[in-house]
Amino acid sequence: MKQAQQDIPKTGLLKIWIIWGAMLFSLLVYVVICYLIEPTWGTLVTPDFPVDTLRNGLYATSLIILFLSDYIRKYIMKSESSTQLTRFNQIASRTSMPPALLKYQTAVIISLALSESIAIFGVVFFFLAKDLGTLYIFVFTSAAAMLYHRPKMSELMTNHS
Repeated sequence: MKQAQQDIPKTGLLKIWIIWGAMLFSLLVYVVICYLIEPTWGTLVTPDFPVDTLRNGLYATSLIILFLSDYIRKYIMKSESSTQLTRFNQIASRTSMPPALLKYQTAVIISLALSESIAIFGVVFFFLAKDLGTLYIFVFTSAAAMLYHRPKMSELMTNHS
C-alpha cells in the first residue's frame, strides 16, 4: 500500500512528461513545416500593411504571456482557497488521483499551453509575412519557456507532501 502511494507521483509525473515532450516536439513540427513551405509560400498581407507593428504587438503579447504563465502556475500551486481545494478534491475522488498531483498537473499543463501559444504567434506571423527569422525567435522563446515550465519531481514532491 505504501509503495503504491509513493508510485502515484512518479506515474503522474510520467504522464505530464509525455505531454511536455509532445508539446515540445510540436515546436519542431512548426519549424519544419514552415521551412518546407517557405519557398512556395507568398505573403498574405499587402505592401502597405504595418508588418512591423504586428510583429512588435506579438512580441509584447508574448512577453505578457511569459510573465502570466509563471504567475498562473505559481498561483495554482499556492492556492489554498476552499472553493479551489473542493474542486480539486471532487475531481481527484473521481480519478483516484491525489489532489496535490491534480493541482500540479493542472498548473503545468496551463503554463505549457500558454508557452506554446508564443510559437503559434510565430506560425501565424510566418503565414502572414513569410518571415522565417521571426518564426525562429517565437519558437525559441516558446521552447525556453517550456524548458522553464517543465515538470519537476522536486516541485511535485514539495506540493504532494
